[in-house]
Amino acid sequence: MTFDLSNRFYNWVWDSEWQTRPVWVSTPVYVLRLFLAVGRDLREGYLGLRATSLVYTTLLSFAPLLAICFSVLKGIGAHNEMERFLADFLEPLGEQGVMITQRIISFVDNIQIGVLGAVGVGLLIYSVIALMHKIETAFNDIWHVASTRSMTQRVRDYLGVLLIGPLFLALSVGMTTAVQHAAVVQDWLNVDFVGTTFETVFKIVPYVLFGLAFAALYMFMPNTRVRLVPALTAGFVTGVLWKVLGKLFGVFVTGSASYAAIYSAFAALILFMIWIYVGWLIVLAGAAICYYLQNPSNQPISRKALQLSPRVREKVALQVCVEIGDMFYGQNRGLTLTRLAARLRVPSIVIEEVVMALASAGVLAQTASRRQVEFIPGRPFDETSISEMIAALRAGDETGAIGLTRIRASEAVDHVLQTADDVLQKQLGTITLKQLATGSVNT
Repeated sequence: MTFDLSNRFYNWVWDSEWQTRPVWVSTPVYVLRLFLAVGRDLREGYLGLRATSLVYTTLLSFAPLLAICFSVLKGIGAHNEMERFLADFLEPLGEQGVMITQRIISFVDNIQIGVLGAVGVGLLIYSVIALMHKIETAFNDIWHVASTRSMTQRVRDYLGVLLIGPLFLALSVGMTTAVQHAAVVQDWLNVDFVGTTFETVFKIVPYVLFGLAFAALYMFMPNTRVRLVPALTAGFVTGVLWKVLGKLFGVFVTGSASYAAIYSAFAALILFMIWIYVGWLIVLAGAAICYYLQNPSNQPISRKALQLSPRVREKVALQVCVEIGDMFYGQNRGLTLTRLAARLRVPSIVIEEVVMALASAGVLAQTASRRQVEFIPGRPFDETSISEMIAALRAGDETGAIGLTRIRASEAVDHVLQTADDVLQKQLGTITLKQLATGSVNT
């Protein structure tokens, strides 16, 4: 009974008929879909595993990261803002956070980068780049991006963030401080602020700054193109979640006197690690929100369901060739993954796996448009038979140790496989992809 109700709810939420409903009716369902998709990722544990890995890397690279940021801020005379930033970050830990902040600032202040030497500075920078590369890998996994930045790109992009990031940090904290001092602003602008209005605006400022910071993170870290609207939306949702869960975690710390009794001197460290884990989990959940906002067709599908059966894979490949061929021969242009997913009514991540396999086999080719990558025929469709396309698709993963010829089999098995290939060639070797795309195949 429970399973039946679950299926009914699933079919109701992901019913395509919602697209035909009025906006005021369908919007709550779309929001529900988004949070169900993110909740599924959290429940399946992928985000938790990434957050756990990032906790370990953060603890190793936290001091070098702060040392570099501290040096940049010290160069412009704004190094005192670092302590204020750490205090805000560790505010949910209460008194423990104040103590940890003082110890970290004392430790970082004693790091003299100038006397470390070339090797010491190199190791310092390498540990920070390794941390940011770990973050990029986690974001790429959420976005299903297989390739990461090259070493040259990492050094260029990451060091650019390390130099610019602290400057924006000082600017944002300074702006918050300026807004906080109402009398100074009133004298400067000669405008009388309404007390309640000013207090409301001041309460919103940290959320806005947090939202913009997270939005910049979501646009920069994945090794793919992230659109502005999904990044901003996810950034502000993450900022609100960060503040709300920070308050709840502060309540938890206040009522966790037993931790001090059990862990004694290690209580602060344990709470610090838990808060870092919670923080990374919030950030990764926000990255998942950003991904699903930009790729709504992927919301219904779980990572566990990404393995396609051979029949489904071949059907998708054939229909992809039909759609691309129809568009190419009709309008002399290609199709993006998003438009292919909409035409086939399947998640774009399924389309991407098949399309990239066809592109690797040379059946399709990529062409850069003004906005997104489009796919066009990689070889003349009027000279490519269906059997050749299917053979190329099947052979796409037959490399290395799992190559077809490396598997030991009897003569009977090889004969059966060869017979199947011969039948495929005989039946479909005379039908071209262009005939299939233009509907010239007798059915």
